[in-house]
Amino acid sequence: LSLCLLSMAYEHSYFLVRCYASMEASVPMLAQLDKLVQLLESPIFAHVRLQLLEPAEHPFLVKTLFGVLMVLPQATAFDQLQRRLQSVGTLSLTNTLLS
Repeated sequence: LSLCLLSMAYEHSYFLVRCYASMEASVPMLAQLDKLVQLLESPIFAHVRLQLLEPAEHPFLVKTLFGVLMVLPQATAFDQLQRRLQSVGTLSLTNTLLS
């Protein structure tokens, strides 16, 4: 999933998240998703975060991250990702009002 996000293969990353959602959530899988959320906040993923500014152009990125959010239990990683995605929602609303 990390490689898909790094390579901007967002449609494929969304497919993977849908597969994760159909599997039983194991502790190792949840730990890996937790690490992914931490990686998303690192400098190497800055381009991914910047692409969140254009949700209409990268809908599968937004769907992927919301999918990860839905799979994660409510803990620190959930809170981090939820705050990040709330700003995307605010930005979309602002863009709609300005149009």
